[in-house]
Amino acid sequence: MPRRIVTEDGSRFWITEYELPTLEANEVQIKVQLAAPKHGTEAQLISGSAFSAKQWHPELRLFLPRPESKETPAVAPVPRGIGNMIVGEVITIGSAVTRFTVGERVFGYGQVCELLNIPEDKLFPLGALTESDAVCCDPAHVAFVAVRDGNIRVGDDVAVFGLGAIGLLAVQIAKAGGARRVFAVDPLALRREHALAHGATEVFDPLTCDTALQIKLATKKLGVDVSIETSGNGKALNDAIRCVRQCGTVVHVPWGPKDASALKLGGEIRDVTVMFVDIENFTPLGEKLKPEELVRVINELLDACSKAILAEQGTIDKYIGDGVMAFWNAPVKIAEHQYRAARAALGIRIAVAALPGFGDG
Repeated sequence: MPRRIVTEDGSRFWITEYELPTLEANEVQIKVQLAAPKHGTEAQLISGSAFSAKQWHPELRLFLPRPESKETPAVAPVPRGIGNMIVGEVITIGSAVTRFTVGERVFGYGQVCELLNIPEDKLFPLGALTESDAVCCDPAHVAFVAVRDGNIRVGDDVAVFGLGAIGLLAVQIAKAGGARRVFAVDPLALRREHALAHGATEVFDPLTCDTALQIKLATKKLGVDVSIETSGNGKALNDAIRCVRQCGTVVHVPWGPKDASALKLGGEIRDVTVMFVDIENFTPLGEKLKPEELVRVINELLDACSKAILAEQGTIDKYIGDGVMAFWNAPVKIAEHQYRAARAALGIRIAVAALPGFGDG
């Protein structure tokens, strides 16, 4: 009898024999030569997923509450197979099969086992693909869709959270698609090394730093254009949202984090320092100057204010006529932000005093 790998709860795996069902007319029998599980798929089957408490409506493409039902007694776990994709050789074909012949090598979805009966329309010819390429087709497809949904354009900055098979392939596809820089995030050093070797500009360990902050700093406080989250981790999704620029795009690949307690959609409470600057006696000044002279004076003053604020890592919120509003310690955390704001105020006074006609302060 053929053998397969099974598990009950993901904590223990073993090899067991199984009975192969009768080959249907439209099926192909495969001798499996290479099989590959996929971590996320196996994890949600073992520990539960978004489908556990809700039901997915395929037409609305929306999760809806499950109908209330009477509690049923707990059922003891039973052994089940594992696996995502397989590569193998056709050893028998059903009477209605037309696409494959005995001896051909094929690939498709299947479990880690020795023999499989699979409908012919669910298989693909291996062709020139290597076995490794073939079993990566499923994660590559998901990664490609994530990059496409992100609408990544030439010159965009991209962040990828979670560097499993899907994340690592998303890094490569984003880079090949024209991304200027790709920032990659994962707690495992080996995965970060692979990301650097395959197109990532910079990598971050979420266990040792504030990844959203580091990505903001690496992009001159702007944030990335597209953020792709592949891990299904609540904190990773939170950081993926935090590091994206205004009006940027967040692509969440999994069905959703099982534990969303780390997802902070209500914003953050933080101490900030706010500065308002305007021109004293602006109305009398405007009455004295010609329009073109007034425009020149305002431009010079606002330019001096802006340079002083930016030199102290401030964020300019808006220009209000003859005034400027700026703040410190958001969205990027700034050490000693009160001190820096005070230095910016002094810098503005010094810069304005140096302008023609304002030497008296």
